Amino acid sequence: MMNKDSLSKIEKLIESFFYNEDELNKNVIKASNEAIRNGGKRLRPLIMFETYKAISGDEYSEEIIAPFLAAIEMIHTFSLIHDDLPAMDNDRLRRGKPTTWVSYGEDMAILAGDMLSVQAFEIISKKMQETDDFNILKRMSRAMYTLARATGAFGMIGGQCVDVEYSGKKMTEEVMKYTYALKTGALLAASFVVGGILAGANETEVGLLKKAGSYVGEAFQIRDDYLDIVADEKELGKPTHSDEKNLKITYVNIVGTDESLRRIVSLSENAKKCLSEVRGDMSSVVEIIDMMVNRTS
Repeated sequence: MMNKDSLSKIEKLIESFFYNEDELNKNVIKASNEAIRNGGKRLRPLIMFETYKAISGDEYSEEIIAPFLAAIEMIHTFSLIHDDLPAMDNDRLRRGKPTTWVSYGEDMAILAGDMLSVQAFEIISKKMQETDDFNILKRMSRAMYTLARATGAFGMIGGQCVDVEYSGKKMTEEVMKYTYALKTGALLAASFVVGGILAGANETEVGLLKKAGSYVGEAFQIRDDYLDIVADEKELGKPTHSDEKNLKITYVNIVGTDESLRRIVSLSENAKKCLSEVRGDMSSVVEIIDMMVNRTS
């Protein structure tokens, strides 16, 4: 079983970085805090946390990893808030509950997503200002760059742009893989890499972690597309056939469900092979991967 103590610890650490909901701008803060609390699996911070723990050993420091755990969940949540908007996927449900724009309006949802994207780097930079150890500061700086790169034009946002531009158009498998690598893979890869960098992983290990994250990201997205076709809407917690409704071509559309499932298995095995060459006990990370690629919701 995946360590429930780790998940509970992560939940508390993330909430410790929430803004107070008692200012004049409390609606946007409430909207963003609520979106994070809305039943997410915390996969990205879990991967980051377990990777960090496995590699860091005696150098483990909760103070160093904590802002990065919160930051990656804030970035992921801002992407979901914007993804659900009428201008994007126009989804009214997320994890079985009304999406942010439905509850707070489109304007407040846009602002809540914007705020989270900035808050993520605010909390990291604040911790960096409080850090005196130069080596740790260098690790944090590199980790923050990794997270920023995985978020922007050459990461999640860039992949989303390609996804939007190809809506209703024929997409080759090559373009599909590029989109998956950025839209989903970049931030998941950053979960592995940031955990490793902060723990003091060497360059070979950082490369292996990046490859593992890329494999997992592609497998996770294919599974997501598969569930959009075959899953029950109530169990999934969001509308099914969303890709079809928005005229999006997916890997499952191109190669079919059977080949997609085979691809998921192959990608997850490749990821585990990479992790086997990284120091530390990666069994908890492997368990998270298995849960991700076999999920039904």
